[in-house]
Amino acid sequence: MPVMFFISLGFIIVILIGYTIYRARQFKGGMRRASTGFTVADLKKRDDAFLSSRLQKTAADKAIVLESCPALREIHYMQVADGLFPLSNLAVDDTIKKTLEQKVSALPPVPTTSVALLDLLQNPESNPGEITSLVSTNPIFSAKVLQTINSAYFNLPQRVTSVGRAITLLGYNNVRSLVFEDILYNAFPSMQDSDREAYVNMWAHSAVVSACAGHLGKSLFRLSEYSLGTIGLLHDIGKYFYHLLEKRGEAAKGLPAVIVEETQYGMNHAVIGAIIAHTWQLPGVITGAIEHHHSPSFFPPDHIPGTCLKESLVVCLSDLICKVLGYAGRDRDLLPVREEYCKRYGIKNDLAEIVTPGLINDIEKAHYTVRSYAGTTE
Repeated sequence: MPVMFFISLGFIIVILIGYTIYRARQFKGGMRRASTGFTVADLKKRDDAFLSSRLQKTAADKAIVLESCPALREIHYMQVADGLFPLSNLAVDDTIKKTLEQKVSALPPVPTTSVALLDLLQNPESNPGEITSLVSTNPIFSAKVLQTINSAYFNLPQRVTSVGRAITLLGYNNVRSLVFEDILYNAFPSMQDSDREAYVNMWAHSAVVSACAGHLGKSLFRLSEYSLGTIGLLHDIGKYFYHLLEKRGEAAKGLPAVIVEETQYGMNHAVIGAIIAHTWQLPGVITGAIEHHHSPSFFPPDHIPGTCLKESLVVCLSDLICKVLGYAGRDRDLLPVREEYCKRYGIKNDLAEIVTPGLINDIEKAHYTVRSYAGTTE
């Protein structure tokens, strides 16, 4: 222990000496420049001007965000009453869970090519040629990918005829949302026909939350944008499986949707999604974040397992941002994130400070990718 201490101390001393020499040289250089018209005061002014320009740029970005997204100026949050909170997986009736698990296991299996494709699209180092080859095995899906990239939204100068080029332009995360829809369609082909617009809205919401979660996860917490993108894409997966459960009753008006769902079906969509994710043998961090993606609005941080705490917060925040910006799915509840999370992670409790022009661009691209693929307009 003493040896390591002295080695560490010696290392620190070397750094301090090196820094002292560096500052001395800087000072001498500044003195030489003073003779040519530059003074220490001039250098300080230049540094202050640089810092000021950065602050002004940040302020300009916020002004752009508020101008393009006026909903961020004044957000009308739904108030959550004390003592009101969603049930956890452990608190749900075992009979209802078993019924859901049995019905899910009876569904058509997810095509192996789709599973392989989702896996490849989650890895930024994946071979583009391998992804293109897998996509090309499904002619209908390939045609719709080309249809999407050649839509009016992207307005490309030349028509794209290469599936590989289309995948590159759309981006892995957006292609993954298209694969996700293809899987859902194979599982529930009748769902789209019953209410096409509601189905597309729900799908588009998942896609934009995926884009937002990937962006925020990387910028706020240095988490993998691809992993967060997957969780964001699947965060509302439980909503697609309600029809497998028997409706039990109706809830009082004015309650958060996640509470209403429990009255109607015995469990909320977050728990259903976690059960689905577990059935599909997805990693624990994905299953946990799906189950807890509303928890930051109801519970303090210590209620969420540490293995998925940041991921749950990022998806909760992304869900809120997308709803405020007008990209809501089935419910439009604006549930605020509890103050404890902002303090814990140093996040400003002002969405206008979090949302950037780059984030807006990612969200819009994800939204119009889905709309173009579905062939619907707003």
